[in-house]
Amino acid sequence: MAQSKQLLLLPEFQKFITASSTGRRLMPSGKKIRKGTLVQYHCVYKLLEEYEATTDAPLRIQLLNRSSLRLLQKEKNYWDRFYKKFAAFLYQKKKYYDQYTSGVFKVVKTFFHYLNVERALPVGEFHKKFRIPATPISPVILTPEQLRILISDKDFECSLPRSLQRTKDIFVFGCTVALRFHDLMQLRKTNIQYTQGAVNIVLHTQKTGAEIKVPLPQYAIDIINKYKRKAGRYVLPRLSGTNLNLQVKALMKLAGWDYYLPKIRHRQGMPVEIKGTGGDTYRFCDHVTAHTMRRTAITTLLMLGVDESSVRRISGHAPGSKEFYRYVVVVQDYLNAKVKEAHIRLLAPVDNSVSKVA
Repeated sequence: MAQSKQLLLLPEFQKFITASSTGRRLMPSGKKIRKGTLVQYHCVYKLLEEYEATTDAPLRIQLLNRSSLRLLQKEKNYWDRFYKKFAAFLYQKKKYYDQYTSGVFKVVKTFFHYLNVERALPVGEFHKKFRIPATPISPVILTPEQLRILISDKDFECSLPRSLQRTKDIFVFGCTVALRFHDLMQLRKTNIQYTQGAVNIVLHTQKTGAEIKVPLPQYAIDIINKYKRKAGRYVLPRLSGTNLNLQVKALMKLAGWDYYLPKIRHRQGMPVEIKGTGGDTYRFCDHVTAHTMRRTAITTLLMLGVDESSVRRISGHAPGSKEFYRYVVVVQDYLNAKVKEAHIRLLAPVDNSVSKVA
């Protein structure tokens, strides 16, 4: 009996990357695969290449056309061993956490799905057992009270150097419109729509192509007018993500938000605290980045009672988005805390002196 055909995994994975980058393989929506996703594919390829160098034989894929039960069991055992050893490689040698390891296996599963569905190769469905429980990371956001200080506290604004006043304006604007940082920096004056009694931002986002229309409050309009002559064709002064991340951390520290907030990640289900470069525990200000603006805008709208579907239209998230659901969970935690505070006030001792005077 002729031996069943085998394929080498790495060359097939390279074909998967090529098909994704050239447009032969598309997203389910029919759009081209995003550049950020292609970067992930290349990273996983390098990991597989590095892992293969530690094994006795190259990784292979058995074609299972009309295979016997014995061969199917053999393949099942092969991919069970691969899963355990590759996971151990990622955890022990690469020191990755659950979130990243889960992402790596997600790409590997996507690759096998591509072989099964788009290439119509009988490679089996053993990859469906490749599961790493990824503990969701709660996004760090500013509370409505903190955002209110940045918007309204003029004494604090005047105490800042001019560069951080500019950073504060960009940060406040970003915390209002819920755009991704790249879309925020690319926002042009032609994206500002002036209608009777209202000013809106109207644009198509670069990542998803979704059309977004965001109404602006007066303080955001004031920021636009402040930089109207200085920003050229753009709405806001342009900063790189690296510079904004550094400056916004300094801004948060000057605002007094430097309380300890440990950075926790999970490895094989166990929480691990990540320390700073000097071995110090992370503070709130250390967590704040350019992406905090978008997270804060979404959660603030939800906290203030805007319904989920309206917020999704503003943020550009698809219905049922797992990423969007993380914001909903954070908001629920915030609302739970507020309800508990209300219950405490309800049961607080009453000042009887007022009633006696009455």
